[in-house]
Amino acid sequence: MSRFALAAVALTIALGVGVFAVLAALDDGSDEAIGTTTTTTAASTTSLIESTTSLVTTTTAATTTTTSGTSTTTSSTTTTTSATTTTTLAPTTTAPKPPFSSSITTPTESQLHSSWEPGCPVGPSELRLITMTHWNYAGTVSTGQLVVAAELADQVVAIFRDIYDEGFPIERMRLVDEYGGDDDASMSANNTSAFNCRTVTGGDSYSEHSYGRAIDINPLVNPYVKGSTVLPPEGSQYADRSLDAPGMIHSGDEVVTAFAARGWVWGGTWSSLKDYQHFSTTGR
Repeated sequence: MSRFALAAVALTIALGVGVFAVLAALDDGSDEAIGTTTTTTAASTTSLIESTTSLVTTTTAATTTTTSGTSTTTSSTTTTTSATTTTTLAPTTTAPKPPFSSSITTPTESQLHSSWEPGCPVGPSELRLITMTHWNYAGTVSTGQLVVAAELADQVVAIFRDIYDEGFPIERMRLVDEYGGDDDASMSANNTSAFNCRTVTGGDSYSEHSYGRAIDINPLVNPYVKGSTVLPPEGSQYADRSLDAPGMIHSGDEVVTAFAARGWVWGGTWSSLKDYQHFSTTGR
């Protein structure tokens, strides 16, 4: 409200008071009282107006002072945005399989120290030592070795590459020489092997292994079975071919298919006996 507006209000209040005083004096019936009261009232009115003016001025000044001394505080509204963290699961990735690898060399007599001797059907120069990778029973990759006929080396590598790509496990693949050329010991160790200059089981003629034309795979779980004879004896429980233990070979599986595609014959198809570990190029 402006200073003049405040003065007007004060004047109105003062006049009201004065009129009230005059009316009071009339009630007393005294002319003198009326005159005195009127004068007093006028003086009071003047004083009130001055006081009111002073008050207005002071108030205005106070307002001015207050205004000048007021610190304007700007309310800073802080908007907090709740950060929603979306956790995106990384797609499950499968580590790539180590690539199949192989190498082919000619074995020396010292490498065939117990599986070959002079007079065997073939000599070291007619054989090839294949060093290649394979899956083991632990689900990791191992490196093994086989000795086969020279003319079959590339074919054997292709077969074992197929087997590798299918993830078929081979417990171990070591030269039979590590077992002193003892086929029984090699079979009991579930060792996959090929060349070994020896006679056929239960006979006196050379085995196909003596030419490097046969391979035995996981022989403990794929035993030789003829009647009640099971070789190795430790593999007797696996004569039950309804089992599906790691490394077992079954008709039509990846191992049989890989060999059959190259013309090899599986001993599991024989009628007079079953040699579930055995594959050969001649069917013997």
